[in-house]
Amino acid sequence: MTRSWRSSRLGILGALLFLACGPGPPGAPAGEVDEPTGDPRIDRVRAGLVPMTESAEPQWDQRATLAERMRHYAVPGVGLAVIDDYEIAWSGGFGTLEAGTGDRVTDQTLFHAGSIAKCLSAAAALTLVGEGRLELDRDVNEHLRSWRIPDSEFTAAEKVTLRRLLSHSGGIQDGFTDRSSGDRVPDYFRPAGEGATVELRELLDAAPGIDVDGPTRVTAVPGSRYRYANADYAILELLVRDVTGEPFAAFMAQRVLEPLGLASSTYEQPLPAALRARAAVEHDLRGRPVPGDRLHIPLLAAGGLWTTPSDLAQFAIEILRSHRGESDRLLSRALTAEMLTRQIEVAGNPLADGAGLGFELAGEGTGFYIVHTGGTWGSTSILWAYPETGQGTVIMTNSASGSLLRIEILLAIAREYGWPLEG
Repeated sequence: MTRSWRSSRLGILGALLFLACGPGPPGAPAGEVDEPTGDPRIDRVRAGLVPMTESAEPQWDQRATLAERMRHYAVPGVGLAVIDDYEIAWSGGFGTLEAGTGDRVTDQTLFHAGSIAKCLSAAAALTLVGEGRLELDRDVNEHLRSWRIPDSEFTAAEKVTLRRLLSHSGGIQDGFTDRSSGDRVPDYFRPAGEGATVELRELLDAAPGIDVDGPTRVTAVPGSRYRYANADYAILELLVRDVTGEPFAAFMAQRVLEPLGLASSTYEQPLPAALRARAAVEHDLRGRPVPGDRLHIPLLAAGGLWTTPSDLAQFAIEILRSHRGESDRLLSRALTAEMLTRQIEVAGNPLADGAGLGFELAGEGTGFYIVHTGGTWGSTSILWAYPETGQGTVIMTNSASGSLLRIEILLAIAREYGWPLEG
């Protein structure tokens, strides 16, 4: 790591994060997080977090324990998996499923992945490209039946394609992306045990009575610039349903989850009872359980995945191994190359400078990495991996207040495993 990289990549981290907050109520009990594991590397990671200020400046001359920082941010539970040499080196859970209880997080605990779901959704869509049922550079309106992207002056010459949806370069603006965890939870988020009550078309069209800021529309020439929009993946979800005739959750199970053996992952809503029994309760910015415990959203492709860090790490490893030409269980090497190729420049993002298909990208050579963050009204997460070195991590929390904590943990892992962070 070089200090210049640290400054440029993480010094303005607060501009990217879903929300960073200061101290809140007590998080996880210290004892259960501080207990030695018997593995020196794990214990060094847990004792080596780099505290960050509320303005997202890393304090490089200080160290803190995981328990201390969980209490600081009011994060009851953390799950993580570490990838080394294209394998899961270790995984673990720390803290509790719900604040104030004794139910402990384990490596089998499910968390809400938020927008990391987009990585898996993109990979699943690319399997249809591999079969010739979808094309990366064809106008998606030619396949859409249940809803169509409205034509405008911006789509006269350039069209919204699958490539542009997956890389957030379709010029699309919606009414349900620019919200933060400090805002009121929308009515279409449903509690544990309840499924979605709003259709994607209603969200996209800003139907009367639906809590969105306006209808989805194309407001820039497709392919001209990057603009992050959950609607890109809402449209992808409709596209997959129209082309395959399958419910999206079933499609994801058949194309990604089952082939990779990700038995603790699902896009089903509400969560199946067996998985719900070991799912973390989500918590708001002050560390309080969100009403209903676990939020379900109608945007499955964009953020409907519940999973474990280990399952996400296994998915990441498959992408890394496909990149090396060592596996095609999910995608061919050529399609994985498309996924990990810069499609559009990303400006103002302290973690990445380009967008691939489903992933954000940065660095070169052995420092090339893929990344995606996730954040909801009750959770935060990050997936970070190096295709050329086979290293990485998945970190998940059950609180909206965990945005900076996930970076502090990531930096501790990076130091212990010698990541090429200079990127």
